[in-house]
Amino acid sequence: MAGIGFSINEILKEKNLTSRPRAYTYAAVTAAGPLILGEIVLFSVYLLASFSKINLADRNLLVALITYALLASLLVNGFSSLVISRYLSDKLYTKKLKGFLATYWGSQFFLVSCGGFLYAIFLIFSGVGFIYGILAWILFCELIMTWNAINFLTVTKDYMGIFKAFMWTILVTFLIGAFFLILKFPVVIALLWAIVLGYASFIVQVSLVLYRQFPQKIVAKELFHFLTYFDKYKKLAVIGGCTQIGLLSHVVAVWFSPIGQQVKGIFHIAPYYDLSVFIASLTMLTTTINFIVVLEVDFSKVSYNFYQLFNRGGSLQELRDAENEMLASLRRHLKSVGWKQLLTTLIAISFGLAILSYLPLGFNDTMRGYFRVLCVAYAIYALANVVTLTTTYFGNVDKAYRTSIVFALTVTLFSFGLIFANSLFYGFGFLLGSVIYFLLSWYDLENITSNLFYQVLSRQPLIQKKEEGGFFHYLYKWLTVKTIAIFKKGITYEKE
Repeated sequence: MAGIGFSINEILKEKNLTSRPRAYTYAAVTAAGPLILGEIVLFSVYLLASFSKINLADRNLLVALITYALLASLLVNGFSSLVISRYLSDKLYTKKLKGFLATYWGSQFFLVSCGGFLYAIFLIFSGVGFIYGILAWILFCELIMTWNAINFLTVTKDYMGIFKAFMWTILVTFLIGAFFLILKFPVVIALLWAIVLGYASFIVQVSLVLYRQFPQKIVAKELFHFLTYFDKYKKLAVIGGCTQIGLLSHVVAVWFSPIGQQVKGIFHIAPYYDLSVFIASLTMLTTTINFIVVLEVDFSKVSYNFYQLFNRGGSLQELRDAENEMLASLRRHLKSVGWKQLLTTLIAISFGLAILSYLPLGFNDTMRGYFRVLCVAYAIYALANVVTLTTTYFGNVDKAYRTSIVFALTVTLFSFGLIFANSLFYGFGFLLGSVIYFLLSWYDLENITSNLFYQVLSRQPLIQKKEEGGFFHYLYKWLTVKTIAIFKKGITYEKE
């Protein structure tokens, strides 16, 4: 996440009693907030649906439309998030934030245009109908903008502003949904409008937070400059995209299994499995938050000192001492994150499952089995993801690229293969893929740390390759020219 390490470091530099709790709060709000926000918004919608005594067919249609928009938007975000985060991090590191707002709006426009076009084609042939299709498309576009906005929010330290934006979204969704139901709107349409307007309010609130932090003019040449990073870091796009495929493919596989249900057209759901996934995915937030605060802050300090010794011409002994300190810090923090995730998973499987059984969610023995398997799978995935991201500190992009592809392929193949087996085995495809992902990422980390000097020095090219423009460089130039031609009176343009 772009800049969150820098922002948390600034908070911790204050060195007072509230600095570390504030750092954890900021990490939780920015990293876990969007997921929690989405789940609370969905819960608000389901609560309103229950009060309106919605019939089963309409409820399934509502769930399907929201779920498909959610997963499709996450997939699009997966291919773009790491690249945009890298672009923003480089800008933040070099203190070149002049075009921050331009990048925000340019990336929003580009992602909505590309993703919206593809999702529109899907909806046209989905058989869901015109009205439902329009609302589903708007929701999808808003979700893309929401996930992309999170990359930009991590650069700010206004976590209270972010928290207020989350609260406004929940409140707007609930109140508008209730208002439309009182007016006797059709339940599905009323609740879709509620969630659409709720996320619209979130995007407005986020934009206001960014404008308060970066009151700048929009420079035309900066609108789409981030696209050049898709040529430079195309493997990051593949890593992010394949990771999302691995996270989502097991859900899609179960939709088309014997326990899946056709809702309308090509829309399918598997209520028992989807709800288990929905709740079990929350258990990996422990690792996510701890990774951001511990590894992104504490470990980044010692790794920075290690690499700076190469620039300053440190002695061999100084380099060895810095290496030992860095690896000791890494082992200590990874062990801490692992134990915390294990404790969270055990609590979720024991106490959490007992609580869920008492809630009016319809948890039966089959769902309890899914929940246990998925909790373990998400725990292993979360740790594997942390290890993979840690290896990128040492320039392990090539191996992370291959590992992410293996993760996507194994989860997809195992999950679709197991839909022909007993339904009790659903979820094991994701579990097996996550185990393989963890083993490969841990092997890469061990291989790198066992001979760190070779990884840092000998694997680097002797001659720096000259960067050549690719497809996205040409697309950036073309879009910039068109933007200037269309908005030359309203946007400031600076020549190179």
